[in-house]
Amino acid sequence: MSGTLPAFIGNLTRLTYLSMGHNVFSGSLPKELGNLKELNFLYMDSSGVGGEIPSTFANLQNMLITWAFDCPLTGKIPDFIGNWTKLIALRITDIYSGSSSLDFIRNMTKLTELSLRNALIIGNIPSNIGEYLMLKTLDLSFNHLTGQITSALFSIDALTDL
Repeated sequence: MSGTLPAFIGNLTRLTYLSMGHNVFSGSLPKELGNLKELNFLYMDSSGVGGEIPSTFANLQNMLITWAFDCPLTGKIPDFIGNWTKLIALRITDIYSGSSSLDFIRNMTKLTELSLRNALIIGNIPSNIGEYLMLKTLDLSFNHLTGQITSALFSIDALTDL
């Protein structure tokens, strides 16, 4: 599919799954998608949709999985994503402008997958990263992070799952 992503999708307020990946959309994410308060799964990988993540997405408190990679996203990763505490998988990669810290993930201890590759992340690796006991995939490559990765990530329990 091509063209701009229709804003009327935001009227489908009972929608729980939205996949727009692998299309050739253009333009920005419609702010109306923030009306999808029951949305659990958002896949917009390789969709062509870009721009900043709208502030209305703060309403998406039921998100479980969000994939936004290979899209022309700009701006910082919004802090409100840290309020999506049900999130188990977050992939946001290849952001073209703006910079973010990892502060927004502080309460997201249910994450099993965190991929923020080439997302203009700056600052320190959170000191509590070892408390993310469910984490199976961690990709913070191609960013500007400082600090140390805690040895808790390399515990015997974690290695037995490999």
